[in-house]
Amino acid sequence: MTTIRKLFWHRLINGWKYQYSVWKTVFDWIVALYIVIPFSAIFIDAYLGWWRQVPVELNYIPINGFLVIFLVFLWSGTLQVFVEDADQIFLFQRKIWVKGLIKYSLVYYMIKNLLVSLLFSIVWAPFLLLHYNFTTHMFVWLTAIIFLLKASIGILKQLLEFRVQGWKLGLSKTILLFLTGVFLRQIVSLLLNRSILFSLTFFTLITALIWLIYQRMFISETLLEDISMQQASKLKFTNVLLKYAGTYTKKTTTLRTSPWLFQNSNIIFKQRNPENSLVEICIKSTLRHSSNIIFYFQVIGAYVLVLTAYPPVLKWFWWGVSIPFLIAMVKPFWLESLNNPFVSMFPLRPEIKLSAAIRSLFLMALPGEIILALIVLLLTRQWLFALILFPLGFFLSKFVAKKLAMFS
Repeated sequence: MTTIRKLFWHRLINGWKYQYSVWKTVFDWIVALYIVIPFSAIFIDAYLGWWRQVPVELNYIPINGFLVIFLVFLWSGTLQVFVEDADQIFLFQRKIWVKGLIKYSLVYYMIKNLLVSLLFSIVWAPFLLLHYNFTTHMFVWLTAIIFLLKASIGILKQLLEFRVQGWKLGLSKTILLFLTGVFLRQIVSLLLNRSILFSLTFFTLITALIWLIYQRMFISETLLEDISMQQASKLKFTNVLLKYAGTYTKKTTTLRTSPWLFQNSNIIFKQRNPENSLVEICIKSTLRHSSNIIFYFQVIGAYVLVLTAYPPVLKWFWWGVSIPFLIAMVKPFWLESLNNPFVSMFPLRPEIKLSAAIRSLFLMALPGEIILALIVLLLTRQWLFALILFPLGFFLSKFVAKKLAMFS
């Protein structure tokens, strides 16, 4: 007889098998032999070397800049409830079974986060203990904080998706990301200063996590949302592979199908030619989906946190690094629009595709580059640097867009 526990383990194991099959399409034995194994050996050798002597480059990276890596780790992932499409029929009236699956999913989520947090902390232990003067006691406390924050944020993000939708959800997550960064910075400062407020904050985190678990356990009428989130989480890595391969995937539609931008399909370029048409299709197909806009500004917001953690000169350096980063980020949008079934109907010469790709990548990355440049200027007040670096950044953006477009 099938029980809730057997059903959970069955779906968990099937989920592992599916993810393994997806990974196996990317990392076959040739990739494992010539790339994965050698790089793993190099990493292990480098990691052992960090324990002997930390890299001198860390002298230029303050603890706040290093914590950005922790913030990215904390924000990754969310609670995954192991429900399937067929549960709409077979489990919709069995509330106890749904609650049981949620309970086992929460237990699995907590154990998984604990192990991942331990592994993450062990990787960065040489830097924290040998360079940033963390004691062993402080390192253990920091690992516990990472676990509590990561578990809490994963559940909180899911609860937000139940409560709000659309642009409100994107705005809420952006505010939560910013507050998480501020909170992490403050609690690490309290830990380093051995403040008594740290103990109070730590126990507050435990209380908040218990409250979030309780809320997630007893929230009602979320089966359909859980199924949708489970399918999205299951196919996340597959969608990433398809996007970076340039494969067109049909976007899901909602009841509110009116896009935020270009609702009336107004013409962007007055001169009509194949190149302008391709660029226009790319811009419109990207900006008509709110998820793309939200993702774009979430990346910009995360990068702003990176910039605020460094001294003025390094802020300009990281702004320069953001240029190829942003162009590489928007490249999948170009590939997706190029492989759209409608666009594929028309024979296009390679030189037209190349010139359209260069302009598309440049134009889509340009708003983010300008926003980050203005933020760096406001933070540093170095107007002379701005007058010199802004034009250089413009030409660098054109150069990187051309190089990346050649491989599209």
